[in-house]
Amino acid sequence: MPVPADIVAKVGRRLAEHAGLELPAWILSSRIEARLAALAMDPQAYLGLVNAPHGRGELHALVEAVRVGETRFFRHAAQVQALTDVVVPAWRARGKKIFRAWSAGCATGEEPYTLALILSRLVPRLSILATDVSEDALAVARAGRYPDSILANVPTDWHDAFTVHGGHARVKPELASLVSFERHNLTDDEAPRGFDLVWCRNVLIYFSAPARAHAVEHLLAACDQGGFVFVGYSESLRDTPGLEAIRANDCVIYERVDPARQRRITPISIPVPLPVPGSKSEPTRSPTPTPTPTPPTTTTVSVTDPELLSGEVTKALARPGIEKLTIDLDRAPFLTDEVAPVLRRARAAAEASGIALAIIATKPGAQRWLRRHKLEGVP
Repeated sequence: MPVPADIVAKVGRRLAEHAGLELPAWILSSRIEARLAALAMDPQAYLGLVNAPHGRGELHALVEAVRVGETRFFRHAAQVQALTDVVVPAWRARGKKIFRAWSAGCATGEEPYTLALILSRLVPRLSILATDVSEDALAVARAGRYPDSILANVPTDWHDAFTVHGGHARVKPELASLVSFERHNLTDDEAPRGFDLVWCRNVLIYFSAPARAHAVEHLLAACDQGGFVFVGYSESLRDTPGLEAIRANDCVIYERVDPARQRRITPISIPVPLPVPGSKSEPTRSPTPTPTPTPPTTTTVSVTDPELLSGEVTKALARPGIEKLTIDLDRAPFLTDEVAPVLRRARAAAEASGIALAIIATKPGAQRWLRRHKLEGVP
């Protein structure tokens, strides 16, 4: 029997007060139904329970029920690449000895372990705090044990960070020791301090507006000046005093700055590879008007973020006068299985349009990836 709408709304308000979560009514209703069945309670009695002083345990259980736990290793390649291209060089320039990172809303641990994998190869000393409101998620994260299918998202060069046995991949102790896990509520608990990197992806979108504002204050308080804050692609901190937006190829990251010195123009930290002549991405060399250039007959797409490759290829194939498309795999920080069908579709579209397609893959890792996906025959 569906939960009455007024009960869903009242439980939703209590959940927002407790954890700052603001979820669609249909999601919340289904989770409440599951809790009612588990507790053998009617909706009115359940509302009384979550509002009672002794109901915090049930609120914790409801948080676990509604928690959105989608995560994976090496998720969002452009931001992963920005660690190497922007964050670590800036950290080195500040002359610091230990790199401190906070993964806020770490879920089952894939993202903080990804940070550990990458940063441990770039800095001499590393400490990562990973927090989440879910005790169940933290238990999985602390164990560092996942189905071995997760290795499909991990570049081959990093596979030696795991031990694989019995269908599971476990993070090796020397890597796991770099990450400490704690329960933390972004809308309630006091913010930790002193981080060079604050990583909080796809968490703010589930908060109510007041809870989101409070959480952003937490993130700023945690980040040292000169450090960086990363949020999800659908989340923006552009209007936040003390944060300066920096475009790093296909993503935007935020540097913690003195609000009095904050610039209002987003700087370009990494040149976008091979801008189309005459496009906005190409620096203007003369204030005088220039003739419209002839569209290029050859275009190269560099795979800097596999998740954005499909759109880049589609735009490239649609350019007037295009005769040849080259896809450069050598610049990819890593190649996931999702790239393979994009390349197959690109090959079919190019053939149908009479466009020559070539793939650059000179690095051993890229060549192995092509062989594994039976794409080595692509020119």
